[in-house]
Amino acid sequence: MLALAYVVLAGIVSFVIGANNSANSVGALYGSEITGYTKAALLSGFFVMLGAVLEGWKMSGAIGGGVVATTLSLTLSLVVLITTLILLFIFTALSMPLSASQIMIGAIVGVAIFSGIFINVTFLVFIAISWFATFISGIALAYVIYLTVYVIADRLHIFALSRFYAVSLYIGAAFIAYTLGANTIGLIASLTGSEYYIYLMTGLSAFAGTILLGKRTVNTVGKKITILDPPRAFASLFAGAVIVEIFTQLHLPVSMTQAVIGGVIGTGFVKGYHEINKTTVKNLALSWIFAPLLSFVMAYIIMDAILLL
Repeated sequence: MLALAYVVLAGIVSFVIGANNSANSVGALYGSEITGYTKAALLSGFFVMLGAVLEGWKMSGAIGGGVVATTLSLTLSLVVLITTLILLFIFTALSMPLSASQIMIGAIVGVAIFSGIFINVTFLVFIAISWFATFISGIALAYVIYLTVYVIADRLHIFALSRFYAVSLYIGAAFIAYTLGANTIGLIASLTGSEYYIYLMTGLSAFAGTILLGKRTVNTVGKKITILDPPRAFASLFAGAVIVEIFTQLHLPVSMTQAVIGGVIGTGFVKGYHEINKTTVKNLALSWIFAPLLSFVMAYIIMDAILLL
């Protein structure tokens, strides 16, 4: 019974992540107005599913033997998923893109401390550092990529330039969606082990969430941080994808949202600090700081409530 509940809840959480995070993988593409939301969402949804199926297993070592000494039980995994789901619903309702990885890590630490499970503090600190590095690297790499694309674009004929932008943006959107599937969706599927069918099911659920509920958070990434033209959109997508893929190979759960938004900010810096919507960035930064703390507290409280029952 608990195993079935875990599968169903993992699918629901992946669906909501599709609405919140996977949609953000095409936020820059949509914001550049090179395509409509439906096409961008279909592209993103397919590749997030592909990433979960092909590379999601690489996150299995981030939990059991990583953050905590052993694989979490079904009960503890359900508490982590419930905590993640509640916070994702709240932040999605507020149109705030959020790092599901941060929520999950906070919740995992919460249930582990409550249950007396050994926590690898060194590995946990390393993950926290990787979150910060993801954001900063996204800013720096996107800045460099944007300048490179600008040099290339300056040498192309107007018709060739238009084709170049269209192709590059679709490639960037597909790549960042793939890394979301491999990293964040893979982390969900790996909570209690590495059953292949769970990776497929969570990938399909994220695909559905992207198409059905993702448009509101896409607007935050694509419209409210800085004004995106095609080269900026490509630079932010591709930089974010490269960074998240690198951390995936290191079996570290990082935030695709932070990587992409860092990239969006990095491209905004090309034309000066005034190009950045500082209020939106400030709100996003606060959500990233408090998300793991909130999930830690909530998971601990839920465990205490279960004990009382």
